[in-house]
Amino acid sequence: MPQPMHPRLVMNSRPVAFALLLLLLVAAGALPGPSAQAADDAASADAALVSAAERFFAVSTPERAEAEYQAALDEYKAVRTALEAIDEDALSLDDQVDHALLMAEVRSRIFEIETVRLYTLHPASYFALGRTNRLFVRPGAIPDAGVRDAVAELKRLPTILENAERNLERPARVWTENALYEAYYAHMLLRDTVPDAPVDDPALKEELLAAAKTADDAVSRYERFLEEELLPRSDRSPAWDPDWIEYLQFTKEELTDWPITRMLEFADRDIKETRAAMEALAKRIHPSGDLRTVWDVMLEEAPAWPEVLPMAQRYVDIASDWLRDEGRHVITIPDYIDYGARISPPMSRRILSFGGATRGPDVAGRQSGYYIITPLEDRLTEEEAASRIRSYNPYWTHVISYHEWLGHNVQIAAAREHVDSRIRRGLSTGYFSQAWSFYLEKLLEDEGYFEDRFSHVAALKHRMGRLQMRQWRNVRITTKLRMAQGEMSFDEAVDVYINEIGMEPTNAFIEVQRDSQTPHPPGKEIIGEQKVLELREEYRRRMGEHYQLRNFNDTLLTYGDLTFKQIRRLMFRD
Repeated sequence: MPQPMHPRLVMNSRPVAFALLLLLLVAAGALPGPSAQAADDAASADAALVSAAERFFAVSTPERAEAEYQAALDEYKAVRTALEAIDEDALSLDDQVDHALLMAEVRSRIFEIETVRLYTLHPASYFALGRTNRLFVRPGAIPDAGVRDAVAELKRLPTILENAERNLERPARVWTENALYEAYYAHMLLRDTVPDAPVDDPALKEELLAAAKTADDAVSRYERFLEEELLPRSDRSPAWDPDWIEYLQFTKEELTDWPITRMLEFADRDIKETRAAMEALAKRIHPSGDLRTVWDVMLEEAPAWPEVLPMAQRYVDIASDWLRDEGRHVITIPDYIDYGARISPPMSRRILSFGGATRGPDVAGRQSGYYIITPLEDRLTEEEAASRIRSYNPYWTHVISYHEWLGHNVQIAAAREHVDSRIRRGLSTGYFSQAWSFYLEKLLEDEGYFEDRFSHVAALKHRMGRLQMRQWRNVRITTKLRMAQGEMSFDEAVDVYINEIGMEPTNAFIEVQRDSQTPHPPGKEIIGEQKVLELREEYRRRMGEHYQLRNFNDTLLTYGDLTFKQIRRLMFRD
């Protein structure tokens, strides 16, 4: 007769039997195995991310009303909660990158609305005329559908400006003064430029003109409000809380290894090194060897205004030719973008004291992008006009030209060509874009561009211009951060631009005024260049004997305008 099993043995055998049963069920397909469960988790996490992104991109403040900002704040907080609930480990690497980017953007927007309350402090931001302004980047290229978008924008503007009067509290005086200057450009756009808009449908053209007239009347009312009501109470300091600047540096840009203290230390050191390099170069350029004399000589080489745009276009062409010939090892110029130099449309002029970059419209599937030049307006005094024209000397114009078209426009075009993710296409940090363009300034010099295409002395002057551009970016860091720390006044910051770079006073004022309007961190160019170089060095190390400069640069442009942390993850799948 068989002996009964000991009770402990019976109890210990139950887990084993249960485990065997589970294995049999999994094998039979009755229960999901580990891989099936992981797939379900991944699908669930991915669906949650897609849902959060859809909710995020649905948020808008079309009329800039206080209630809209508060509703947007609630929605952003809901998106943040949804993102926090997602199991990031269940996401693919690409989706983890999207999750991180969306979370950084959501947290930054919550901060700007809830803590900074930027909509109560930035009067120039209410001139919502981007679609109308864009009609004149490449006149005639935008079809009537784009004109209808401009008409809708113009019809909204009176309500937006009325809400601005309700929202704005006590901004800095220089910010309100800047908005008054922007009103001048808004009138120029609506009164002088819109009537020349090429429109295929005559009835639509009449609708555009009528909407522009109504919008122009609203600008006049807003202008009176700025002058009579807001300006007298504009008593806030133009400096920002340094903790706010650092929060955005850490959160939106994910640069937790670059606190304000490190940024200042780096910029201070680089200012000294750049100054020494300029002083040494001055001894090679001019018999006096005096740096200020060299700067003045270079400024005096600016042409008459009618020749500035042809000069800028020539520099775009020279750099393009070099990159297809001696510089073909540096970067590939995409064949899917048309580019050149143009005069900036009115609403781009105050924020771009010299010029800048703008994406043009797509035509027949081809992208376009331009280096835009800010003209000299009739309202400038004779002294101001004489000062401003000196900034269009050949050397500054040249370096800025390839910074803008090869830097910004090619980067934007490459992102639109290669990036499929809705989140990555819809978000922009701004840091990478500026870093890439600035990185190119020295890269072309290092690869022999100046010596290949210019005479010996001209090449030295172009090098000086490039160093001045570098010092400009260093000064952006030190002035904004020292103003934030209470160590520098607005006027002292303007003087730094004049003394350290040789910038003309009118332009120096505009630079400080513009950079002071938000708590967004400075250093996108200088600090960003360091991050690009770190990536390049890691790429060189990992590629070994297969490293090629052009391959690195071309690859870097395929990820979009992301934080450097996320670019690195995508580049090395790490």
